[in-house]
Amino acid sequence: MLEFFRLSERPLRSIVIGLACFLMTGPLFAQSGAENPAAVCAAKNRDDAATVDHFTFASYSSDAGGCLQVISGGKVIFRHAEEFPLAFTLGQHADAQYNIPSVANGTDVTGRGHPDMIVSEYTGGAHCCMSHYVFELDPEFKLLATLNDADDDLAHFQRAADGRYDYITADWTFAYWPDCFACSPSELVILRWADDANGGGFHLALEKMQKPAPSAASWSKELAAAHKVVSAGDVNSIGRTLWQTVLDLVYRGHSDLAWKFVDAAGPKAQQKPFPPLADFCGLLKQSEYWADLGPTLKDVPPACAAAGPAAKK
Repeated sequence: MLEFFRLSERPLRSIVIGLACFLMTGPLFAQSGAENPAAVCAAKNRDDAATVDHFTFASYSSDAGGCLQVISGGKVIFRHAEEFPLAFTLGQHADAQYNIPSVANGTDVTGRGHPDMIVSEYTGGAHCCMSHYVFELDPEFKLLATLNDADDDLAHFQRAADGRYDYITADWTFAYWPDCFACSPSELVILRWADDANGGGFHLALEKMQKPAPSAASWSKELAAAHKVVSAGDVNSIGRTLWQTVLDLVYRGHSDLAWKFVDAAGPKAQQKPFPPLADFCGLLKQSEYWADLGPTLKDVPPACAAAGPAAKK
């Protein structure tokens, strides 16, 4: 990776079947894959609870599965239960090792002027899956946002200099591409709540992610690393050299340089056994951040512009 964009090491978990959640309207907001959610959410299985205003958030775990409930006025107003194990963390707790700050329950993390509650969920297994739920408590209770972190188990909220909160996570669209997980590119991203046509959501804060263009020395160093990998036919390393650098440049406001870097790597870098630029772009367009990122790309080469969905191994 270019030195300007190098990411800190982030611990990884292992993969499991992805979680499918369905939000239903009505007196009880329920997301459930459990046949008997009442058994999963039984009082004897309670792990933790936190009360904010008149809402009590409670987590449960047992051999029957995992559950999150929100209770108000003695009634369950939200339930998320699954038969496979889920681990819920109520609120955001400090982790000094990874420089994660605590966020008090009820903190307005969206800037909408209303109290919020953060709940994180971990499904267990290899590399997957982490999610964060943001509940808005007033003027009406609602699940305001679901943030899917995939393989990122250090995603968190962080207060910025202007007093608002950023959400720090990563784009794992390229996991296991082009070969193994450890050798695939990923990108640290910063999100912020912003109003949009759909009522608002967390979007890329691209102005916070921009970095200066790489120096000539840094460019030469990373290009030399890519050339070495290509010469050796090392498919395992091409993702963390050539394509990590390209992804860094795309996300940091220098997509025009990203395409130049691909060209500088030479035609062999896109010939079998290595993936072509079209595959990279096809996957990039599948990123959940593409709607924000795509319009910022400059001087997009035809092979990238025409690329359709690309498959991983």
